[in-house]
Amino acid sequence: MRKNNEETREKINTLMTNEEEPALLVSSSDGGDDDDDARRRRRNTDTTTTTVKPIDGKYIKYTPPLPAVKEQLQLAFSVSDFVTVRHLGDGSFSEVRMVKFDTIRLNENKRTKIKEEFLKRPIALKVMDKKFIAKEEKMAYVTKERDVMNRAEFPGVCKLYFTFHDYYSLYLAMECSPEGDLAMLMKRTQNFGIGRLSVEQVTFYIKEVTEALRYCHETLRVAHRDVKPENIILGSDGHVKLCDFGSCLDLNVEYKEEFIKRRVMNEETGEIEEKMVKKKERGYSFVGSAEYCAPEILQAKAKATYACDVWSLGLTAYKLVSGKNPFRRETEYLTMQAIEKEPEVLTYEIVDDVDDAGGEGNRTRFDIKLEDFCRQCITYDWNERPTCERLLNECVLFRGLPDGEALWKADAPEFVALAKEEEEEEEEEEEGEGEAEADDDGYYESAEWKAKVAAALQKKLDKVDISSTGSGKGE
Repeated sequence: MRKNNEETREKINTLMTNEEEPALLVSSSDGGDDDDDARRRRRNTDTTTTTVKPIDGKYIKYTPPLPAVKEQLQLAFSVSDFVTVRHLGDGSFSEVRMVKFDTIRLNENKRTKIKEEFLKRPIALKVMDKKFIAKEEKMAYVTKERDVMNRAEFPGVCKLYFTFHDYYSLYLAMECSPEGDLAMLMKRTQNFGIGRLSVEQVTFYIKEVTEALRYCHETLRVAHRDVKPENIILGSDGHVKLCDFGSCLDLNVEYKEEFIKRRVMNEETGEIEEKMVKKKERGYSFVGSAEYCAPEILQAKAKATYACDVWSLGLTAYKLVSGKNPFRRETEYLTMQAIEKEPEVLTYEIVDDVDDAGGEGNRTRFDIKLEDFCRQCITYDWNERPTCERLLNECVLFRGLPDGEALWKADAPEFVALAKEEEEEEEEEEEGEGEAEADDDGYYESAEWKAKVAAALQKKLDKVDISSTGSGKGE
């Protein structure tokens, strides 16, 4: 059993070895930055092929040299190189922390190769448990998320800085937004007693998300499959980015029929038997959040396509302007039931909070342009849903706003910034949930996280000779 676990960890380590660390974080040796064209040429260079060249009448194998920049970009990071600022959120098999480089613990070699602007910049560190990934067979999701974010070069898509791993976990270091996501913005934006955004804000944010989805669909050729306010981060400049590609699906990959060994119950004898069963094709299974999932996926009528993102986009716009998801129920099962049946709950009305007398608040109709956008997206026939390209070209809601990357250079609408008092309140709530203790530097760390940092530090110490001779040589 132990041997199998070690083999599984070795497979995960091999898949997560990032041979193409982004040059965004690390400085080049000559002090200058590489241009995009040069970086793209290096990525497209095949360094694994071998050719045969005649030398002195004999044929020997010739291997092209690796790019010189490759060694400079591979830095062995560990969790001990960072300090936690605060906890950002949890996923199905991961947690996300806002961290910064620990300039005290960071060694001189790493400090000189990291651009000065990144030493003080907050980073979103996604931590994924290797044991859980192996048990639930999530390696394909993790590697796809890394590959997609590494290829993405668009202002509306969250950037991936670098990746690393240790014995326990996999780590993705990504672009961090101090203002949080749109779900957090809704909570601190109170309009008539409920957390919702103005029509101007929703129009601007939804167009930026639509532009980002068009880039994903047409350039990256992937379906996001988890579009929701929690996965749309807000920058300090008021512009938004799409993040969390852990559920994305590459629609260019052809499905190959595979069979895997499963333990199933024999209906006749009632005994557990090992049987080879057909592996379910990715794209038909339910992933993401139930309240934003398209009905054809819940009913297993069709494979996930770009139309699933358009459905989620319409529901995201609906929630941002009204403060509520029309399909949300007490349980996930009831939520799915509400989505599968074509409901009458889509009234496209904004209901204010209850008044002092306990009666129902006022009802306000959606803006007619925003209602038209939502109706086009929230269509039960997935073949009738428009593409992102069509929405950007024909939807009257987006008229008057810049197109493409120029949108991120335009002035964004004003918003309620995340105050320091709110950050302190969030930290106090996390502290009250248990197990966390305050360090001398004021950061709150769980016992599990402290154990990981201690293990990483011990590994560093083991490599240094601390004998009484004081030679200072490594082992």
